[in-house]
Amino acid sequence: MPESNESHREYPKNETETETKTKTYTVDSGDNLSAIAKQELGDANRWREIYELNKDVIGNNPDLIQPGMELKLPS
Repeated sequence: MPESNESHREYPKNETETETKTKTYTVDSGDNLSAIAKQELGDANRWREIYELNKDVIGNNPDLIQPGMELKLPS
């Protein structure tokens, strides 16, 4: 009986590698962190999580987000 090539089959790389990429959101005119949290996370009260992840981009005032900013979103 000939040997099977099953053990030599190559499989694609683990798909979780692409799933671990951080989800981001690009700020639009009129956005605020509460609205982004509600839209993207389902809970407006999670705005602080977005702020904590993005202090380096936003700065000291979470009310001063600007259109075009790319914000990381918590999972």
